[in-house]
Amino acid sequence: MGTELLRRGYPKDAPLELASITHGDLVRGIHEEYLASGAQLLETNTFGANALKLSLFGLEEKVEEIVLAGVRLAKEVARGRAYVLGSVGPLGKPVGKGLGVEDDRARECYRQHIGALLEGEVDAVLFETMTSTHEVALAVEVLRSFDRNVPYLVQFSFFPDGTTPSGDSLLRVLEFLKSLDACVVGINCGSGPHEAVWILEQFSRHLPGPFSVQPNAGYPQIIQGRMVYGAPPEYFASFAGTFVRLGAKILGGCCGTTPEHIRALAQAIEHLREGTTLEVLEPEREAVSEAPFPPSTFAEKLGKRFVFTVEITPPKGTNLEGVKEGVRLLKRAGVDAVNISDSPMARVRISPIALAHILKEELGVESIVHFTCRDRNLISLQSELLGAAALGVQNILALTGDPPSVGDHPFARPVFEVTSEGLVLILSRLNSGVDFAGNPLGKATNFTIGVALNLNAQDLSQEIERLKRKIDNGAHFILTQPIYDPRDLERFFDLFRGSLPPLLGGILPLRSFRHAEFLHHEVPGIVIPERLRARMAQAEDPKREGVAIALEVIRGIRDMVAGIYLMPPFERYEMAVAIIEAFRKEGKEGA
Repeated sequence: MGTELLRRGYPKDAPLELASITHGDLVRGIHEEYLASGAQLLETNTFGANALKLSLFGLEEKVEEIVLAGVRLAKEVARGRAYVLGSVGPLGKPVGKGLGVEDDRARECYRQHIGALLEGEVDAVLFETMTSTHEVALAVEVLRSFDRNVPYLVQFSFFPDGTTPSGDSLLRVLEFLKSLDACVVGINCGSGPHEAVWILEQFSRHLPGPFSVQPNAGYPQIIQGRMVYGAPPEYFASFAGTFVRLGAKILGGCCGTTPEHIRALAQAIEHLREGTTLEVLEPEREAVSEAPFPPSTFAEKLGKRFVFTVEITPPKGTNLEGVKEGVRLLKRAGVDAVNISDSPMARVRISPIALAHILKEELGVESIVHFTCRDRNLISLQSELLGAAALGVQNILALTGDPPSVGDHPFARPVFEVTSEGLVLILSRLNSGVDFAGNPLGKATNFTIGVALNLNAQDLSQEIERLKRKIDNGAHFILTQPIYDPRDLERFFDLFRGSLPPLLGGILPLRSFRHAEFLHHEVPGIVIPERLRARMAQAEDPKREGVAIALEVIRGIRDMVAGIYLMPPFERYEMAVAIIEAFRKEGKEGA
C-alpha cells in the first residue's frame, strides 16, 4: 500500500496512513485493483498508525480516527469477497527498559492501535515487518488483553544474513515463535523473493507452520527521487512453487509489489498442489566462553585501594603528542587511569576508543572511556563496544551525552535511541555473552561499567532513582559531578537506601575567581559555596588556592569514597599532579 500510494503521487511528507482520510478514493482504488488481481486478503492502511509515529506529524490524537478510516475503506472493498487483515507495524523506536520507548509506553501505543482495529471488526490482526521479539511479545500481550477471539499473524523482517533490523538472530526469532499461539507466522519485507527462500527454509526446518511469505519486489533503487523496485511480476511469481513446497499457505508481496505482481502470483499458484510435510530440526547453539578477557587493572583496584583517575581532553585532530605528554606526566604521578571524554560538549574530537587503545599500547596507561548515546543507534553502540573490547579497552562510563545543538556542529542530528540506563544494560548483556537482542556473541566481553551521579541535581530523589536503575542494570562504579562541599555527599548517603558499588568523588580544581564564578553560575550541576568563591577572589596565587581547596574537599570525603575523579581545568594536568602527590604525601606522613 505504501509504495503504491507514493507511486501514484501521494505526497512524501505526509504519513501514508493519513491517506485513508485525505485521499480515501486513492486508497479505495488501490484495494479494488488488488482484489481484482486475485487477492483474497486485504491489509488495512494502518501499518504505522501508532501514536509514536503519528506524533512526528502532530497527529498522535488521531490514532483511532485514522485506524477506523483504514479499516472502513478495506471492508467497503472486500464486501465478503476477501478477508480484511488489520495491519500493525513496529513503533519505530527501540522498545525496552532504558531505550527509546519504555515497555508501558509501548503497551499504551499498541492498545490504542489494536483497540481501534478491533472496534472496526477486522477479520484478523497482522503484526508485520516486526524486528524485535521483545516488542512482538508486548504487542501480542496487548491483543490478548482484549479477550477477543480474533486470530493473529506474526511476520518478521530479516536482512539477507538472517538477522532482523533490531539485531535478533533468525534462531532467536524461531525459538520465540514457538512460544506463540499465532495462526500463521512468516516473513515479509527486508529482501526480494530469492533471499526469502533461504529464510523460509529455516522456518520449515524448525517450525511446524503454516507460514506466510511476502517479499519485496527485489531491492529498490532511487530514480528521480523515487524508490523503484526492479523485479518484474513474472520473475516474482516464479518462486510461488518453492514457497508452497516449504509450507507457505499465505503468499503475497510487500514493498514494490503492484497489482500486476499479485495477478501473476495468483495465476502461478492456481494449480499448485499442497506442500509436503517437512522434518522439524532443533537449532544448534553456539557455545559462549565464561570469561574470555581478564578484568582490567583498574577493575582489580576498585574497592581494594584508594584510586585516582584524571580526565584528559582528546585532541580535535590526529596530533597526539600534546595529550601523550600530559599522560606521561600523570603516569609518573601514579594515576590509576585516565578518563577520555567522548566529543565533550558535542564538539568533534578524536575517537576516545582509538585514543584509549593508543595510550594503553604505547604508554601502558589504562583509560575509562566516556561513551555516549548521542551519536549511535542500537546497532552502532554494540558494534563499537565490541570493537573496544577487541582492542583491550574495557573501562566504560555510560553517558547519554550533550545534544549537538550546544556543539560546533549544531545542525547534526542526534540519535539518542538509548539512554545511559539502557547503555548499562547493553554493556551487561555483552558481558554475559549475548547482544542486546539475546543473540550469542561466541565470546563474552568483560567491561567494567561506570555511571555518572549529579549530587546537585534539582530533584535529587529522581537522580537517586535513576542511579538505582543503573545499578540494577549492572553498573560497577560511580563517578560524581564536581564536589565542593562534603555535606553534599553526606546528604546523598542519607537519602540513598541500598548497597552502592565503589564511588569516586569528582574534583574540579578552581583556576581563578572568574573560573569559579563561571562554573557556579553557568554550568548545570555545579554549586560552589560563596565562601570558596570569596577565597578565590582574595587569593594571591589562584591556582595554588584552587589546589588547596581541592585537597580540603578530598580530606572531607576520603572516608566516604573509593577514590577521586580529577577534572583539571583547561588541560592543566600539573594541578592534578600536585593534588595526587600532596594527598599521598599526607598519607605517608599520617602513617
